[in-house]
Amino acid sequence: MELSLGVPKKHKPKRAVKSLVASNFYVDGNLFIEVFDNIKKTDSMQHRNFRAKAIVDLAMSLECSLKSLVISLSKDSESPNDAYKKARKCSHDLRGLYEEVASRAKNRLAIKKINDEIFNDLKSLKVGSRYSFEVFLLRFQADKSKVFIGEDLISRTIDNPEWVSRLRSEAVTINKLAEQCHSKYLSKHAILSGAKFKKFDKELSNFLSSLR
Repeated sequence: MELSLGVPKKHKPKRAVKSLVASNFYVDGNLFIEVFDNIKKTDSMQHRNFRAKAIVDLAMSLECSLKSLVISLSKDSESPNDAYKKARKCSHDLRGLYEEVASRAKNRLAIKKINDEIFNDLKSLKVGSRYSFEVFLLRFQADKSKVFIGEDLISRTIDNPEWVSRLRSEAVTINKLAEQCHSKYLSKHAILSGAKFKKFDKELSNFLSSLR
């Protein structure tokens, strides 16, 4: 991917505001991965309920990175507020976020096809898997024959180191893409000084006011 460097020929303060929001999202995506990496080799990972919470961190990384992409790929005709609301509207729907990104990226940005198995499993687990009782219910309500042969949802995901590794790889790939996309479309508009900063400050105030 060819990245745009330096200041733009024409500064666009709305892109500067979008840059602020998108960068926060992709940085959060990176931080969730860092949190996971800091705990993945601890003894606590031997406990299923702890692993479930670590996996939610990776799911949140995917969510933040995808929301960053939605904003970075927004057109100039879409206000910072509308782009932000579009990203937030998808909530924890990772597939919905990916489809929104794919639609915006058409003819602009090459994105890899998502791992359908990973995304389907995360949809089944839901963010509720951060709660121990929810994990218990998923296990308790599973087909006992599948539990016996290790093909129930918990066995295939939370209890499967290979699956967790693939999930982390997916999170890293999409987070890197979010950072690159932000650099290509928005970051140069965040280089501010003098009159540019005043215009940015005005647009930022308008954006923050619209969120109230």
